[in-house]
Amino acid sequence: MSAEGPSLSIITTCKGRLAHLKESLPTMAAQPGAEVVVVDYDCPEATAAYVREHFPAVKVVKVESRPQFNNWEARNIGAAQASAPLLVFVDADTMLAGDFALWLTGAITPGTYGKMPNALELAVHRDEVLRGGANRLEGLLAMPAATFRELEGYDDLLQGWGAGGDTDLVDRLDFHQHRKIVLPEALVTRAIAHSDAERVRFHRLSISESHLIGLLYRTSKLGMMKLFDRELPRDDRKRLHDLAVEAVRRRSPSSAGLDLTVLSNAVQGSNYTVEQRLTTRVIWKI
Repeated sequence: MSAEGPSLSIITTCKGRLAHLKESLPTMAAQPGAEVVVVDYDCPEATAAYVREHFPAVKVVKVESRPQFNNWEARNIGAAQASAPLLVFVDADTMLAGDFALWLTGAITPGTYGKMPNALELAVHRDEVLRGGANRLEGLLAMPAATFRELEGYDDLLQGWGAGGDTDLVDRLDFHQHRKIVLPEALVTRAIAHSDAERVRFHRLSISESHLIGLLYRTSKLGMMKLFDRELPRDDRKRLHDLAVEAVRRRSPSSAGLDLTVLSNAVQGSNYTVEQRLTTRVIWKI
């Protein structure tokens, strides 16, 4: 690391994934010019103690009293402690190539962000049906720290594995017209395979529930952002997320779809009211 400070900060989180981190952290800590931030999100496996003992140069953030895992809050906490001008968010199951940091610092500039190819475009999935539990590398995101802070980071209202906090952040980056840089797959040498049961171990919601709530919420939020041409305040986002949760809880198992309708604007006339509504509809494939 130069005397001027790190060129990028690699942020990873851990709750019950210490075995993965023991494999991946050496590939992060070995990146030239990189600061590594590990967020121990109330991990029952004493991640913070392990990292401090074996990787004293790595910055550790210990979060207490979080029985349920919220990766988006954890990443925001890690980003708040990062000092480099470029932030890179990496899951604990991801093994980085030796030139990872060098490539990113040369490619990600103001007005851009970096992400891996979409799951079905990844070579590992190109000739197969994307199976449940496959590692899709959607969580690997890079962007200037200034951009992340302008957007106020991840939306931590999203809960559960499959809610799409990474997709939400990408949608907002696109909304603000930041240019996407598709990262070469070779920057990741391996993703540690693991089951969906491991993924939901510290989540209250099932994958299907969190995915559906997240899909309704994210799509409705993005529609309102486009309607008003701005980000939504947290209070408005909280009300919208509550509506999405309630819609999923009230759904009928036999229904062919699910609607979320939000009253976005109402104009009163002398003897009438004009309402403008935004409706998000999810229709099941038969």
